This record gives sequence, C-alpha cells and structure tokens, in this order.
Amino acid sequence: MEPLAESAARPGFEPVNLGVEITLSIKNKLKYDTSKNVMAVLPGSDLRDECIVYTAHWDHLGIGPVVDGDSIYNGAADNALPIACMLETAKAFTKLETPPRRSVLFLAVTAEETGLLGSAYYVAHPVIPLTKTAANLNYELFLPLGQMKDVTVYGFGQSELDDYVAAAAKEQGRYLAPELFPENGMYFRTDHFSFAKAGVPALFVKGWSDHAVHGKEWTARQVQEYWSTHYHRPSDEYDTRTADLSGIVEDAKLFFKIGMKLSMEETFPQWHDGSEFKAIRDKTLSSD
Repeated sequence: MEPLAESAARPGFEPVNLGVEITLSIKNKLKYDTSKNVMAVLPGSDLRDECIVYTAHWDHLGIGPVVDGDSIYNGAADNALPIACMLETAKAFTKLETPPRRSVLFLAVTAEETGLLGSAYYVAHPVIPLTKTAANLNYELFLPLGQMKDVTVYGFGQSELDDYVAAAAKEQGRYLAPELFPENGMYFRTDHFSFAKAGVPALFVKGWSDHAVHGKEWTARQVQEYWSTHYHRPSDEYDTRTADLSGIVEDAKLFFKIGMKLSMEETFPQWHDGSEFKAIRDKTLSSD
C-alpha cells in the first residue's frame, strides 16, 4: 500500500479511518488589551486625496519563555530593522526637492504577530479611502547579511507592481527572483495581505536568495539558520560584530524608488488577470 503521506499530497485524496479515538481537554486564558498603530502622513501636492502606504509592524513577542537564560524577545530582524528602513524612507521623502503628488502614509502597525490585527484595523478604518490608495509597500523581516544580487518578490506575478520592482532592481544591478518556497504562503502571512484582501495592490520584496559574494547556497544556509535558531526567539538580536547592513540599505533605497514613482503618477497599478484580488479591486473602484 502506498504511504498515506504520499497519497495525501495529491488531488483526490479521501480521508482514511485510522480506528483511533482521542479525548482531550484544553485550558486557556484570554487577555484583552489595547495597542496602537502609529502613523505619519506626508501630504501630497495636487493629488493629496490619493496615497501610497508604507507599512512595517513594530510589535514582537516581548517577554516570553526563557531560552538559554534569556527571556527578552528583541525581534531585531523581525521587525526592528524593517521599521528603521521605513523611518529612513520617510526621511528621504521629506528631502525631495519636488514633493510627491500623492500623499505618502508611513504606518507602523501593531499586533502583526497575533494575526495582522493592526493592519486589518487600518484597512477597516483608513485615513484615506482604499479606493484612493494606489498601493501598499510592506517592510518585513530583513536579515543583515550584506548585499544581494536578487530581489525576491513574494506573490510574484500578482500585479503590475512587479514591473516597478524590476525597474528599480535594474538600477541597482539586481534581478527579480520568485520566492523559493511559495507553498509556505509568505504572501498571505504579513501585513500587506490585509491590503491585498481589500483589493489594494500590495508589495512584499527583499534581497533573500543570492548573496553578492557568497552566492545562493551560502544564503540559503543563513536563512535556514535564522528560521531554525533565531526566528521568534530571544537570539533575534542585533550583533554589531557580524551584522552587514549594506544589503538592507539597498532594499530601503529600492522601496524608496518604487514609492517615489508611485507617488508621482496619475494611474494606479493593476492586479493581473488571474489574481484572486483583482475582482475585489475592480468591484470597489467601480462602486466608488
């Protein structure tokens, strides 16, 4: 007989009665609390009633179970470094000689780690209507590994935002790469997804797979080490002895270039045919 694990991986699999019964009880405690999104708005010029939204979640896990004598879950890569990038992007926008035509929102969202709650709240209560929101650009989990040849696009092929990434990446001598493991569903697991579900074209990219010096295999080992050793653990700390921020600087510049182009245009980027989010956007824009 074929192993169940193999047959379950194919379409048409039907449940099999294993003849096992399990009885269990669960005790849990619920705590209701209040947390805040933090936002700054740079008003646009002639299209200030439209906007683009940069997001990065400021929350992490706080104090948790002790691991190797440490209970402080710092969240350096997830998500302090991306927050720093968003702040630098905001600073760059304020120094433009020609201000953006569209307004630019910089949104530090809360409670990403507990279900994208902060971004979901904003989407339900937007400062500028979602029908006037051209795009969302989300900063999430940057590793200080140095410069990368690639720009990995999560949700590659979903929207015309890929073209914006390609143009900005070309200026940096980098190439676009689809995510290595789309089955992990990373496009559906962080704050840009709240915008996508509401029809707003949303972007999640970063250098992630091809180190400029050490190549792909080395990069894959570093990423895997982070997932297995540091992700959601106290050891996600910033170490000045080993951190190389040059790649993160490149990613921040990339985000700035993309956002600046979006903020100066009159057209909105579109979802591609076949994207599950296209019908939502078309419906909301037609009813506006």
